[in-house]
Amino acid sequence: MPSQRSAPDISSIAVVIPVKAFHQAKERLSDLLTPAERFVLAKYCADRVVEAARQFETYIVCDDADVAQWARDHKVKVVWQPEVGLNAAVRAGVDFAKNHGKKLAIVSHSDLPLATGFDQLLTDQSVESLMSSITLVPDRHEDGTNVMVLPTNFDFEFCYGKNSFSAHQEGAKKIGLSVRVIRDQSLAVDIDTADDLAVARQLEN
Repeated sequence: MPSQRSAPDISSIAVVIPVKAFHQAKERLSDLLTPAERFVLAKYCADRVVEAARQFETYIVCDDADVAQWARDHKVKVVWQPEVGLNAAVRAGVDFAKNHGKKLAIVSHSDLPLATGFDQLLTDQSVESLMSSITLVPDRHEDGTNVMVLPTNFDFEFCYGKNSFSAHQEGAKKIGLSVRVIRDQSLAVDIDTADDLAVARQLEN
């Protein structure tokens, strides 16, 4: 049943998107695509994700000057994060959101070529339910975590990498957050392998 309690205020929500340098992205596709093609693919996917987040305040977490300029061109904020690793990047972005008064963060990978929006992750959810839970959107293999929604006031341990979907569920339970799982085809496809690219092209047509 839809909640009758207060719906979340969009101004209290930020989308956090860690973005790797475009010229270094998608190296696992080096047997299939040229460096220039990988650059174009990474930028195309990131463009899609930023557009999908357009209704929310958006923070791009990066350590690359070209990505930072790309973010400014999109009129979104830059969180400069020189530490190595996706987990550190996401933590920096969520902390930035918290320090700027955001109660909730939607954390999204930047390589989701079918992304169209994130508001469906908040549908029929009250502020109370979102502040006491973590929402996880797994990849199509149910191994990785492509998108999550979490309250910024919890010291949640990010565990991106292999089996992150399971690890994030366990991490949420350890700190008293309930877990919501949403399987969303538009957000489940990320681009790591040639098979991922083929699936994305098939679903886009």
